[in-house]
Amino acid sequence: MKRRRKTVKTGVSFPSDLLENFDRILEEMNITSRSQGLQEAIRVFISVNSWRLSGRETAAGVILVHYSHDVRGFEEELTDIQHDFMDIIPSALHLHLTREDCLLIIAVKGAVSRIRELTEKIRSLKKIKHLQPILTPVY
Repeated sequence: MKRRRKTVKTGVSFPSDLLENFDRILEEMNITSRSQGLQEAIRVFISVNSWRLSGRETAAGVILVHYSHDVRGFEEELTDIQHDFMDIIPSALHLHLTREDCLLIIAVKGAVSRIRELTEKIRSLKKIKHLQPILTPVY
């Protein structure tokens, strides 16, 4: 006999501008209920962050780094950091987004502790516009 999943109703508070943006995106994507949109958002949140949980020893994925190449010395610092983590970086791709902005896509595979360390070192650099690790656990 198949067990039915239990659905739990909960209340959540949002800043009004966040909820307005969420509702706009739901409408543009033809998602008809906030519940469905929130369930999808929570699944993405779990997927994006599950590699950070203790007990996960290895992961693979990418680290996205959006930055301005106009910051003196930044690219050299970023390259130096990558060289310190060659054991977990098999490849990297540099994209020119605009005349000023670049996106670095760093492929990573290895120990979660090393990936965390790399992410923290990059995050400590000044003038990063956005940093986003997108990883999945490797079992």
